[in-house]
Amino acid sequence: QRLDHPDLALDAVADALPDAVRRRTRDPALGDALAPVVGEAIKVSVRRDPQPVVDAIFPIIGPAIRRAISSAFGELVQSINTTLEHSFSPRGIGWRIEAMRTGKSFGEVVLSHSLLFRVEQVFLIHRDTGLLVTHLTQPGVKALPPEMVAGMLTAIGDFARDTFEMSVQEGLDSFALGDLTVWVEQGPGAVLAAVIRGHAPLALRETLQQAVESVQRNHAGDLDAFASTGAPFDVREGILESCLVTQVAPPSRRAGHWRIALIGAVILFAVGWWVTPRIIESRRFGHAVDALRQEPGVVVGSSGRSDGRLVITGLRDPLARDPALVLAGTGLDTARVTAHWEPYMALRPEFILRRAGSTLRPPSTLQLVMHHDTLAATGIASAAWLANAQRLGVAVSGVSAVDFSAVRDSADVALRALADRAEQYGISFGVGQSFPRGEFRAVVDSMSVALRDILEGAAANGRSVAVEVRATTDSIGTEEANASLRLERARVLRALLVDRGLPAVAIFPSPDPRPGTRAASLRIAIRSSMPDSQ
Repeated sequence: QRLDHPDLALDAVADALPDAVRRRTRDPALGDALAPVVGEAIKVSVRRDPQPVVDAIFPIIGPAIRRAISSAFGELVQSINTTLEHSFSPRGIGWRIEAMRTGKSFGEVVLSHSLLFRVEQVFLIHRDTGLLVTHLTQPGVKALPPEMVAGMLTAIGDFARDTFEMSVQEGLDSFALGDLTVWVEQGPGAVLAAVIRGHAPLALRETLQQAVESVQRNHAGDLDAFASTGAPFDVREGILESCLVTQVAPPSRRAGHWRIALIGAVILFAVGWWVTPRIIESRRFGHAVDALRQEPGVVVGSSGRSDGRLVITGLRDPLARDPALVLAGTGLDTARVTAHWEPYMALRPEFILRRAGSTLRPPSTLQLVMHHDTLAATGIASAAWLANAQRLGVAVSGVSAVDFSAVRDSADVALRALADRAEQYGISFGVGQSFPRGEFRAVVDSMSVALRDILEGAAANGRSVAVEVRATTDSIGTEEANASLRLERARVLRALLVDRGLPAVAIFPSPDPRPGTRAASLRIAIRSSMPDSQ
């Protein structure tokens, strides 16, 4: 009959199909058999006309999309605000370094440090009945009555939907209980409520959503059975536990850092207070020792510290500058310096000259110089000083020989000066005249005085003097007549000088054959009666 009448088979299947669907919770064979067929049917329907499917799922997908966008945007805004708040602070700089080290974004690092919260309780509530399925509580937390929370959540949700004309798919997202916040995530068959203390990041929404999805995926049958029986069931381990999130900020070490910094600063100040003066003193001491090494007549043997004092030992020429003055010139506190100097003779030219000057006592008209190891002199000195210097010069430390050949005798210089003055005098004659004209007597008197001084000085110093009386004529007349006239004029001046008491032996006429003026004057030669000093 069924083969002849197919309608009978259709009626039988229609009668058995409701029972088969109700039995799917106990036997998944029907679901396994229908899944490919239903899936293929949906694909075919979408290919033919996707609009009916879109219209069917829009009431579900629309609110979900809006809620996801709102959640993501809120999380973005919160991340931006926190990031801007800490971008340029010292802590923000540290967080940027952490972001580069861990590979996370700066916003993630900021949120992980700045937002502290704890999920104290989690409630799983059947969506249709509003009854509590199960709940979890953090250890040590005073739990809210589970049934009261479930009833209150259901009542608030119903009130919100009735008052604001919300759809069944929409529901309550969160509400506050004093300092606690309850976040709600809606699922097709269950509602997950998390009681939060503190300020949780919006990223916790994703954790709650994943938990609701896991409950729906793993306990869809249990939720359907709960609707009719109200019997609680055990949620798969780890699903609700993942929602009990605790984020505790690490103990602030800022105060510790300040203490460490303060202690370090005090230590650095103490060390600096103790070390800096010694460093400055050591540098000054080094500069002072270098200055002593550059000081003529001072030889530094050793330098350093001993019993908290600065010690310098070495050699010092008695003619050298006082080392204490050298040290004081560098800014070093000489009261902290102990110096031991042994005397020695420095063979530097300036010290040899100072010792020679102290020994020989040269006159101000004489200058001593050193040529290698030879002591030389230039200038004017007396014969007595020159004789004494030749004897004592080689006794000066550092002098091997003396050379005073460039020294002029002061007596010769004085006599030469008198002679030069006497040679400036002259008398004049008329044309063809052998006797002087004019006021010649005053001139002759001055000549005689000068010659007398020269002769006396020469006699006192062992010098001999020769006085020439030189006379000249003009070019008028014959050479023979002029020669006779020149000789006669020289004899006249010689006679005038002899008449004034000058020795005739020292004065002799000496006519000058060169034509010139009609005059007569003196030429004085001073000769030494002893050899030149060497």
